[in-house]
Amino acid sequence: MDIDILVRRFLAIKTSHTPRIDPSTGCIYYISDAASNQPNLWRSCNGFSDLWLPWERRVGSLEISPDGLVAFSTDRDGDEKWSIYIAGEEQGVKLVSGEDDSINMLGPWSPDGRLLAFTSNRRNGVDFDFYVFDLARGETRMVAEGEGIVAASSWLDDRRLLAVKRNTNLDSDIVVVNVDNGEVRILTRHSGEELNIAPRPIGRGKAMIISNMDSEFAGIALLDIETGERRLVLKEEWDVEALEISGNTVLYSINVDGESRIYTAKIDWGGRLLNPHPIEGLPRGTLLNMDLNEGLSLAALSLSTPKQGVEIYLVKLGDEVSRLTRSPKAWLKEEVFVEPQHFSYKSFDGLEIRALFYPPPEPLSNPPPAVVYLHGGPESQERVRFNVFPQSLAAMGIATIAPNYRGSLGYGRRFVHLDDVEKRINAVHDVYHAVRAAVEAGLVDGSRLCVMGGSYGGYLTLMSLALYPDLWACGVEIVGIVNLVTFIRNTSPYRRKYRIAEYGDPEVHGEVMLKLSPISYVENIKAPLMVIHGAKDPRVPVSEAEQLVNALSSLGVRVEYLRLEDEGHGVVKLENRLKVYRNALKFIYEHLSKRI
Repeated sequence: MDIDILVRRFLAIKTSHTPRIDPSTGCIYYISDAASNQPNLWRSCNGFSDLWLPWERRVGSLEISPDGLVAFSTDRDGDEKWSIYIAGEEQGVKLVSGEDDSINMLGPWSPDGRLLAFTSNRRNGVDFDFYVFDLARGETRMVAEGEGIVAASSWLDDRRLLAVKRNTNLDSDIVVVNVDNGEVRILTRHSGEELNIAPRPIGRGKAMIISNMDSEFAGIALLDIETGERRLVLKEEWDVEALEISGNTVLYSINVDGESRIYTAKIDWGGRLLNPHPIEGLPRGTLLNMDLNEGLSLAALSLSTPKQGVEIYLVKLGDEVSRLTRSPKAWLKEEVFVEPQHFSYKSFDGLEIRALFYPPPEPLSNPPPAVVYLHGGPESQERVRFNVFPQSLAAMGIATIAPNYRGSLGYGRRFVHLDDVEKRINAVHDVYHAVRAAVEAGLVDGSRLCVMGGSYGGYLTLMSLALYPDLWACGVEIVGIVNLVTFIRNTSPYRRKYRIAEYGDPEVHGEVMLKLSPISYVENIKAPLMVIHGAKDPRVPVSEAEQLVNALSSLGVRVEYLRLEDEGHGVVKLENRLKVYRNALKFIYEHLSKRI
C-alpha cells in the first residue's frame, strides 16, 4: 500500500463552512480552503462560486453587514491571536483590531450596519472587554469592561448588545450591554451550574436562548430582557445545540447521540414554538454553523458528514434542500467513505458508554486491527462527522473505535461531571472497556491495537498506554497533556481559570493532579510512541511534549517526536498536515499490519 499517495489524496479533500447570507444581495459568503492550503473567504452568487478575498493567513470567522461589508478574523501560524479586519469592494481591507498579542473575538454588526461588535483581551491579556468599530467614523472604542471570556452574540437594537459570559466551560450567563453608556447587566443570574448561550431577540423585550435551566439537557428558553425571567419552551431528551431566529421563523438543531437533527418552527409573541418539523433531505452528520434570513426565505447550513465531507447546504424554507458546495476531493469518490456505526457498552462500574465504530470495507484481517481514537475537551464529543483519520485508516483496512467516555458532552449534566478532578482515572478505564467490548463482539483483533488522541485525548492516550501497557502495539499522542500541574501553570492566562474548574487547582489539588498525570507513570509505557506538538500551542504548551520525550528517551522507549515550529494547538498548514498524517499513518500501519 502506498500510504503517501493515500494521505495526499485524503488531505487534498477540501472543506466549505461558516455560511453567511448577504441580506443586501442574497449572495452567500463562506470559508473554504478549496483554492489554497488555508481557509479563505469565498462568495457564491447567482449560481457561481469563487474565491472572494485571497488572504495569506487562515480565516477563522466572518460576519456580513446589512450593506454587504465583510468582517473577518485571522491569526498567524495557529497561535489563536485573532485579529479582525473589514473588507468591501469599494472600501478595500481595513484592520479593526489586533496584529499584536491580543485575542479579538468577532461579533455581529448592528441592525443599521454602523457598528461592528467584538470583544478583546488587549487590556490585560485575561479579561475580554466589549468594543465596537464605528464604520462612519472609522474608529474603534471600548464600551465596557468584561470579566473572563465574554463573546458578543446579537443586537437587541442599534445600541444594546447581547453577549455570553463564560463562568466555566459548563456555566454561563447572558448579559446585555448598552454601547452608549457602558452599562452591563447580567440577565440570567442563577445558583449552581447552568448553561445559557445563543441569545436571539424576538422583539417586544424578549429573546430566546439555549439553556439547561431545571433540566439535565439544554433546551430553548424564553428570556425577558427587563426582568431576567425565563422559562423553557422546548425541552428534549437530548441537547439543543444551535439556534437562529429571523422574523418569526426559528431554526434549531438537536444533538441526538452525536448526530444533528435540524428543525424549523414559527414563534408567536408569547414565545411558543408553533408547528416544529424536521428539515428533510439533509445527509447524516453534524451541524457546524448556520445562518437564516426569513425575508429571503433562506437558510444556509454547514454540515460535516461522513459521506460528503464538510459542505454547505441551502434550505428554501417550506421547499427543497440543495447542496451549495462540492469541494474538491482528489478523485476520492464519496461512496467509498465509511459511515460510523453506533454501539454502546458497559464500563467497569456498569455505566453505559456510547461509541462510534468505523468498519474498514476491506479489512487487513478478519477481525481487523484497530485504532482507539480519543477526542479532546474533555467537554467535547465524538460526533458523526467527516474525520480524516478514521477514513484514512478504513482505506488501509484498519478499524477505528471512538468512545464518548465519561466527561463527554451530549449525554447530560451528570455524565459530563463523572471525570472531574480525582474521578478522572475512571475515563481511562472507560477506554479499556471500549476495547474489551469491541473485541468480545468480534469487531476488532485484540492483539493489534493502537491508541491515539489529541489534547485531552492525548492525555488519555498516555494514561491508557501507562495503565494498560500490555494492551497496545503503539500509540500516537498529539498536543497532549503530560503533567496536569505544569499544564495548568503554563497554559494561556485567559484560559487558566476555566481549566482549573475541570482539572483542579495545583495549589489545592496538586498532589491528586500529579497522581493523575501520565508523567507519574511514564516508566510503565512499553509500546512505541509518536509525539506530535506545535511549538506555538497556546493551550497545551510544547513544554508538555518536551518533558515526555525526554523521560521516555532516558528509559529507552522508542519515541518519534514531530515538533512543528509554525503550528499551534492543531495542524493547519498543508505541508505540516502532510508530514503529520503521513508519519502517523505509516507508524500505525507498521505496528498493526502484522500480529504482535
